[in-house]
Amino acid sequence: MHGFSDGEFAYLLEHDLARLATAAGGTPHVVPVRIHLQPDRGMIAVGSRMLPGGVRPRRYRRDVRSNPEVSLVVDDFTEDGPRGVLVQGIGRVHPKGGERLKPGYEPVWVEIMPLAVASWGIDTAAYDPPRSRPVAAGTFTAP
Repeated sequence: MHGFSDGEFAYLLEHDLARLATAAGGTPHVVPVRIHLQPDRGMIAVGSRMLPGGVRPRRYRRDVRSNPEVSLVVDDFTEDGPRGVLVQGIGRVHPKGGERLKPGYEPVWVEIMPLAVASWGIDTAAYDPPRSRPVAAGTFTAP
């Protein structure tokens, strides 16, 4: 996937739990989310399970509509030390198509287009400084 090293991409494929940070109105908000890589589109999708009662409002979706700048962290800690990937990018809320991410998901989903990536403990030793770089901006495409 464009913008990620082979090691980072493999790491992201192995992990689907992330923390998504949004900020609307100046108040940061972090929430655990499930991610789905969309390598053919160069983006990351975030979906939510359909809970009893139908589609529910989610603060992170409201925040993305108000301020599309987001950060996403996927990380863990192994016996060798910490490792992870930070993605900073632009989010966009889609009103339909989320059920295609995974059976049982709500139709509403968020697309994240990476603008910058940093990683630690993946292509470097666990306690080396993060490896950061910008990603060439892509364009959003219809789901």
